[in-house]
Amino acid sequence: MNLFLLLTDLLILTGYGVYALLTFQGFSGILVVLLFFFAARVLALAVHPAFSVINLGLVSFLLPYQPLILLLAYLFYTALYIYLSHREGQQKLLTGENTRLKIEQKNSLRYQFMKENYESQTALNARLEERRAIAQQIHDLLGHSLTAATLQLEAATELVDREPDRAKGLMQGAASQLREGIAQVRQAVHQMRAEVPALKLSELQALLDRFRLDSGLVIRFVEEGQVESLPNSLWQVILGNTREALTNVIRHAGATEATVTLKALPGMARLEISDNGRGCEDIVEGMGLSGMRERAREQGGSLIVHNEGGLRVITLLPKKELQDD
Repeated sequence: MNLFLLLTDLLILTGYGVYALLTFQGFSGILVVLLFFFAARVLALAVHPAFSVINLGLVSFLLPYQPLILLLAYLFYTALYIYLSHREGQQKLLTGENTRLKIEQKNSLRYQFMKENYESQTALNARLEERRAIAQQIHDLLGHSLTAATLQLEAATELVDREPDRAKGLMQGAASQLREGIAQVRQAVHQMRAEVPALKLSELQALLDRFRLDSGLVIRFVEEGQVESLPNSLWQVILGNTREALTNVIRHAGATEATVTLKALPGMARLEISDNGRGCEDIVEGMGLSGMRERAREQGGSLIVHNEGGLRVITLLPKKELQDD
């Protein structure tokens, strides 16, 4: 901006100098004053505007040469200076705000990355702890039965020729021990399977809590029917589609509220995510919706999208009964 103003100064003084040369005698004296005038303007722009006082003093030497023209030109110059200064101040504010937003965005991305790493590590630790618990439980359940059965079979091997009846009894005892161990393992597996839906429902509620905390979106959760009866395979679709649908609501819908409804119907599970956003007249499926549809299709289900005062994304999943070997 200072360079532009300096060129404007030079243009004004040159114009006034040409006017004085054509109108008045003694132009050499006017030229000296104009040179000092320009030097004072350079100081005012380069150092401090207070040096403009020198220019006011120099105007007194130009009184015989109609300095009103010069004053009118500098009145326009002052208006231009105020406008450019205001614009430069606004530009600095915008630049500062843009820098602040970029820093906040980087911090937000860094926080998101750290949070995802933390959640991933937490999930990994949970899986490792679950494996350790399963291993310990299998050891506790089968350890005694297998050890006792092994000892009885070894003893029966030694007695099978000399005391066949006693060897037969030992083998029957070993078989009984093994049957007891298998029954205990089956009971433990049934118990683990019974705990899965409750754990998955807690995982869904934790997922909704994270979305509420991160986005400020009001999310309502409605549960209908025996949700605990839903098989584990369907929960992978429910969790994945809920996560993707809420992400789309936050990014594109401009909504303030969303409702997640999970219903366990006879032979079917129904998941619906609706919002009060702007909706979409022409729905174009990107990777998000396509991924949700593919996820549902893998379990024999389907995906329905409605635009009714906001967007409604419905996932229908048939329930498949699990059978134990």
